Amino acid sequence: MGREPLQSISPGGILGQRRGYVCPHAKGAKMFLDEKTRAQVCEMLVPIQTPVEVVVFTTAGLELPGQEVGLQRETLGLLREVVALNPNLSLEQRSLHADPEAQALGLSHAPTILLREKGSQRHNIRFLGLPAGYEFSTLIEALLMLGTGETKLGEKSQADLQKVASPVRMQAFVTPTCPYCPQAVLATYRLAYHNPHIIAEGVDASEFPTLSRRYNISGVPDTIISGVTQQRVLGGQPDRVFLEAAIRASSGVVA
Repeated sequence: MGREPLQSISPGGILGQRRGYVCPHAKGAKMFLDEKTRAQVCEMLVPIQTPVEVVVFTTAGLELPGQEVGLQRETLGLLREVVALNPNLSLEQRSLHADPEAQALGLSHAPTILLREKGSQRHNIRFLGLPAGYEFSTLIEALLMLGTGETKLGEKSQADLQKVASPVRMQAFVTPTCPYCPQAVLATYRLAYHNPHIIAEGVDASEFPTLSRRYNISGVPDTIISGVTQQRVLGGQPDRVFLEAAIRASSGVVA
């Protein structure tokens, strides 16, 4: 089980570099991704066939008193560069306070990224904050999952997942420099992909410290699973551990 204390995080890179691939879509100013990284990401995104939309909810200049706000400008900038690398990706910015969907979903943190198949009603795969560092790989893997329909979740797990028959919220608290964190976020994403009762959120603990303190987050990854009861999964565990915790939370089993 891998886990890092919040106070011992050190800076890290976004992606390793690979040479030789030239991206046909990589045009325009480079703010976050250098040329080599853009070529690598472009190549990774090639399998996407189903159009995927990235919806970013921001305060749009209206920040309410006491509202916790993350790195909105940086998030938008990074996402613009990523969606430009594949014609099947699109980006839409919406107001957290004025958008009807944001209000219906009860969204309260900015930026909140919502990932889904374009034109679908999916709203249960989200990321709160800037998906940088190791969480950049989480973003890419999520786009691939939605754009290809491949989750790598086993048939037995998919069958057992139907036991989650009431709303469950899975919040995986992470930091950009934690190498164990993508496994936790992606595990919740895979479960949410196959079950609409599950809301999966990756949360940058460093961008939203008040939210982190609410759940006594002291190290990452730390996944809070709220349903009829509340469960907790520490570390980057196998998918099965997250699945069983979601079932317990949905069925009312006390941890």
